[in-house]
Amino acid sequence: MPNHGTIGTPSDLDVTHDPVAFARAMDETPNGILVFDGPRHLVVGANRVAREFLRHRTDLLGRPIGEILPPDHGGRLLAVLDQVAGTGEPFSGVEWSVPVGRPNDRDERAISFDVVPVPGPDGATTGLFCRFTDVTDESRRRLALQDHHSELDGRYRKARDRVLALQRILLPGRLPVLPGFRVAARYLVPDAEQAAGGDWFDAIPMDGQLFAVVGDVVGHGAAAAAVMGQLRALLTEFLLDGDDLPLALSRLDRFAGRTPRARGATVCVSLLDPTTGSVRYACAGHPPPLVVLADGGTRYLPAPPGGPLGVAGPGPVVGHETLAPGDMLMTFSDGLVERAGQHASRGLVRLAEVASAAAIPPGGEPADLLAGHTLKTMTTDGYSDDVTVLVVRLTGQSAEEFRADLPAEPGQLAELRTRLASWLTDLGAGDDDVIAVQIGVLETVTNAVEHAYDSPGGRVQVEGKVDGNGRASLTVIDHGRWRRAAAEPGKRGRGLLMVRGCMDSVEIETTAEGTSILLDRQLSSTPVIDLGASAPASAEAATEAEFGVRVARADEPRIALSGPVDMGTVPKVRSRLWSASRGGALPLTVDLTEVSHLASAGVQLLFDFLEDSSTEGRKVRFVAPGHCPARFALSVSGLDQIAVISES
Repeated sequence: MPNHGTIGTPSDLDVTHDPVAFARAMDETPNGILVFDGPRHLVVGANRVAREFLRHRTDLLGRPIGEILPPDHGGRLLAVLDQVAGTGEPFSGVEWSVPVGRPNDRDERAISFDVVPVPGPDGATTGLFCRFTDVTDESRRRLALQDHHSELDGRYRKARDRVLALQRILLPGRLPVLPGFRVAARYLVPDAEQAAGGDWFDAIPMDGQLFAVVGDVVGHGAAAAAVMGQLRALLTEFLLDGDDLPLALSRLDRFAGRTPRARGATVCVSLLDPTTGSVRYACAGHPPPLVVLADGGTRYLPAPPGGPLGVAGPGPVVGHETLAPGDMLMTFSDGLVERAGQHASRGLVRLAEVASAAAIPPGGEPADLLAGHTLKTMTTDGYSDDVTVLVVRLTGQSAEEFRADLPAEPGQLAELRTRLASWLTDLGAGDDDVIAVQIGVLETVTNAVEHAYDSPGGRVQVEGKVDGNGRASLTVIDHGRWRRAAAEPGKRGRGLLMVRGCMDSVEIETTAEGTSILLDRQLSSTPVIDLGASAPASAEAATEAEFGVRVARADEPRIALSGPVDMGTVPKVRSRLWSASRGGALPLTVDLTEVSHLASAGVQLLFDFLEDSSTEGRKVRFVAPGHCPARFALSVSGLDQIAVISES
């Protein structure tokens, strides 16, 4: 940058005919002003605000600004001054931190500033003009306000999470799996200040029939969620006690009349019979259900009289309709159809159109797909209230009993596992139930194969059925004579432990003719209670995988197993584990993500391998994501308590 030694005289600048008055005005301006000259940016001018800002330094004039500011901060400002001098382009800074004062008496200040070039007579930049404002107090107030807002936001989010957690606890975590029905539910929290609301749903089995319930409490937040929980619990108790619909709703209405926050709540209850297709329903101030016919047509059930709970009005009247096999009953909360500035009837019309146009691909469960499609489509344009959808499909089919008669040989387990998965999936059971029942039955059959017969030719029968309340009962029968268990089983015995962990109850009956083991488990599926949840992968697809091993050799090798790891494949797994780890000399990662079935024999092998490796000081890590069948077996067996298990 050319240096002419001075940035110009008053006559050169031609800014005023009274330079003294001009200098006095500049000195009193409320902004700080600094004028720099030459390539070293000598301070040749500083008004009163600038002098006060720099702690009345008497050695300002004639010194480079780089010698006045502390070196650790001055370099940043010097870079800006060099940039403006070199390019001739102005520069603005906002809330830059600048320490002022002597080294032992520094004060951190914040300034916003502008730097512009000052040209000499020939137009070349000879100096710089800097105007700045001390914004320290404003900056500190803003930062304090931000901190305060952050604290409030954190408190709000914690409170919101607690309310949502409360609501999820109060809503049903499982849906029943019943012969003749398929049930699906979706609940969507609103993106609002208090996200949790008063919607609830329920599906209550009753000796082969099903109560479908959707209700809505006025308001949002913890209070609404708490009242929702009370109403849901009471109504469930009334219905399970045998109350008919009018009596159950009348008792619920009396409770709401004594509970201010429950007044105005609405509810729709339907009782469906899968054998006759009969639907008896009653609505207390709630929209009537929508019927989606098997051919895609739709119709709303006639709305019988009935006012909201706890307020003066007509009592609910029971309506009656008959559905055909394949028809679906959709009950919903008003958050699905009501929008600000729009009459509710428009939302009802649109819901019927959306449901009628829902495309159900072959092989998909219509109830689940209809619930998901309807919720997604109806909320595309936004929503301000919580939204609930409950869909019940009449299958028109009774539950087939499961029967298998197989040789007492290890090679029969793979086919049995596949058949069990198919039977349970056809019933509508969730993946957790499929995996648990597979483990329970296969472990029991494995025990019979290993211990019931002393010579070849034995057989094992498996019989299963599901009752009208969704409880699966499976019996494993052999006709052998079990060998007496050792007093000290050592490392054996994990099979029965896993069976008891998978089933609700286990009963063993031994006679002279053989042994029968009765296994019971309540079947269920999972509702979707937040936005974006997707259906889990099919357990049946996983069971069809063949056994396989992939080894990635490195300084820390990784072995990936797939398919079943049971008594038939354990010898192969054992040899590959030791080979991959070079006889236990290397640390090893064992990937169980694609294992379709981890039997007790496989679990025992992993225990042994982990124990042997730990003794030699070698590290073993297992990969088992939460959704995979192997993770369930690791949890039931307790291996997850002593091993390192990761998601990937």
